Amino acid sequence: MRALAGLIVAGPWQAVLVIALCTVLSFLAPPLTSILAYGGAAALALYSLHRGGLAGVLVLVPALAATALLGELMLRQGLAVGVTSLLLWVPVWLAALVLRETRSLAMAVLVLTGVALLAVLLVFVLFGDPSQWWLERLGTLIDALVAQEPAMDRTALMPFAEQVAPLMTGSLAAGLTFAAVTCLLLGRWWQALLVKPGALRQEFYALRLNRTLSLACVAVVALAALGSGAAGAVATQWSLIVLVPFLFVGLAVIHAALANLKAARGWLIAVYVLAGLLPQALLMVVVTGVLDPWMDLRRRTANRNQLN
Repeated sequence: MRALAGLIVAGPWQAVLVIALCTVLSFLAPPLTSILAYGGAAALALYSLHRGGLAGVLVLVPALAATALLGELMLRQGLAVGVTSLLLWVPVWLAALVLRETRSLAMAVLVLTGVALLAVLLVFVLFGDPSQWWLERLGTLIDALVAQEPAMDRTALMPFAEQVAPLMTGSLAAGLTFAAVTCLLLGRWWQALLVKPGALRQEFYALRLNRTLSLACVAVVALAALGSGAAGAVATQWSLIVLVPFLFVGLAVIHAALANLKAARGWLIAVYVLAGLLPQALLMVVVTGVLDPWMDLRRRTANRNQLN
């Protein structure tokens, strides 16, 4: 990984090559190759962190052109590949710029979250509630599936689409925010390998948000559950987004607490497996992040370890 990081920062064209190849290859056999898209965006984050925001833009533009060209030659979908890539690259570049200037991982995460919240609000202001639009798209997808598999019952699938459609905009924004933060962390890890191994571990362990933001998260979720009309619809989308930063805070708390207690690595692996398989476990990680400003589990576990 250190050699790959060294290749990326060696020069702009090396970075363009890694970004474009990883991104295009991620579209070849999804979902098996989809994770390569994270590698491409993380390479952009690394180059922007290492060389600066302007240098990141000067890499992003030719990488976009190369990705679109390769996507057209290999997949006949150059425009779709380019637009999809840009949706992830721009937030990752912005987050890398914020992290480089502020040296605050929390600030970078908050900026990404704020951009996602603003994007959803703009969608509602400019186009109204997009639920019906999503329902039509999902209906078209269901029709295509039924055409391929006549045994499928359209009437049984449509109620599910009606439940999912009101959440699609927020889910997309939350998913992009999660992906952007993950790519930023990977890029920062690569940078740490080059300049200061272990630096990311300490930065991630220290990731925290304050009580005001914790209360704001609870307020948005409450408004989503109790509100109605346009305000309730926006809050529903926002509630999915505001959980993302607290998911990462929760993971940071768990990492730091287990490290303080000198727990076996198997406990951390178990947390990730359970969070990936059980929505309830994932929700508990988020709740841990929301409660962290009030409970400070990292300090408590550190003090307990000192007493022992």
